[in-house]
Amino acid sequence: MVRHTSAQRPRSKNAKITCQQITALILDYVTGELDAETALAFKAHLRECPDCIAFLSTYQKTFQAARSLRYDSIPLEMRRRIRQFLQEKIKGSPPNR
Repeated sequence: MVRHTSAQRPRSKNAKITCQQITALILDYVTGELDAETALAFKAHLRECPDCIAFLSTYQKTFQAARSLRYDSIPLEMRRRIRQFLQEKIKGSPPNR
């Protein structure tokens, strides 16, 4: 579980939560790991912020898609290309195309 700093958590149920806090807390929200007070502040912000609603929707769909993937279902060539890309990123060199 991700631990958040006090700056990322609303101080009370009456505290406003910011868009930046939404992005910091989104994984815990999606996985149901927010405490009740923070979850209420999170939901209150969503009622007022269409941008965060759209971000949450996209995040949830991405999260669901990633969870549904199975390593064995990824074609061998794609695995090789991803591995090569990540190795080059780690080394700091541009990927070969």
